[in-house]
Amino acid sequence: MTDDTGDVARPRAAVPPIPARRVRRDDARAAYAMAGGALLTIGLFTLYPVGYALVGSTRTLSPILPPSFVGLANYRLVFESPYFGFALLRTALLAVATVPAVLLLGLTIAILLTQRFRGNLLVKVAILLPWAIPATAAGVLWKGIFADSWGALNAVLYRAGLLHEYVAWLTTPHLAFAATLVAQVWAQFPLAAVLLLAAMQAIPSDLYEAAALDGAGGLRTFGAITLPHIQPMLITVALFELLVALTAFDLVFALTGGGPGTATTVLSYFIWAETFKMLSFGKGLALAVIIAALALGIIAALMRLMPADALLGAEP
Repeated sequence: MTDDTGDVARPRAAVPPIPARRVRRDDARAAYAMAGGALLTIGLFTLYPVGYALVGSTRTLSPILPPSFVGLANYRLVFESPYFGFALLRTALLAVATVPAVLLLGLTIAILLTQRFRGNLLVKVAILLPWAIPATAAGVLWKGIFADSWGALNAVLYRAGLLHEYVAWLTTPHLAFAATLVAQVWAQFPLAAVLLLAAMQAIPSDLYEAAALDGAGGLRTFGAITLPHIQPMLITVALFELLVALTAFDLVFALTGGGPGTATTVLSYFIWAETFKMLSFGKGLALAVIIAALALGIIAALMRLMPADALLGAEP
């Protein structure tokens, strides 16, 4: 047999096949190499802090006392403290008040943003501004609004004739807590609105067309089509906002500093006070473990409400 040039073609040497065992070994090495980075990151930033908190919560950790093993004494001191019960109640009130408000306000704005109007894109961008502002800066901003003697709210209401004297918003316990609720809702509702809007836009339009042909009104269409399709996102947003309320600190610290008195002392602020004011690091770690346990309980409870197909990724 000859090639195009007339020379006799030489037979090509057969390439020996790669042994299957070697292929499996190389695949295993590649898998371990790719997973190693993720496992190292999880271990360094998740497992190690959790382990350190669990171990540290059973010890006396203080710059003024030698470390020693105390068992569950730190937890007993936490539960016996009257401030813990008060901070837990304030945290629960913060969550109960803000989470439904954030969901309702975010859902309302998401529904409005599904409508077409001039400037829709600009509104979508601008609505993220409160969420984009750091919580500490948001606390300072709202402190300027609610300040007792020089705040913008008192000045506006006084000039409008709605007040005859300035209101002590941040030095009256119940008013300071109400101001904290307002600031928390303002800071959190934009993310809820954007996530719910994305869930609404993923609903097939032919479902709404079929509902319109059947003569279904807006409220009936929302209950039969929109609400079932956005249920997983509603639960996800509710879970996220509950965790945010449970760990709220920076906004509270910047706005009220936990005061007046203990009116706005939530669990996260209580941890900071015990750790850095009282220099009781072991007690602070015990509080952190308690909050983590509460968060895990909330996650487990809300995940049971999630549709099974949403968790498994199966088609409904």
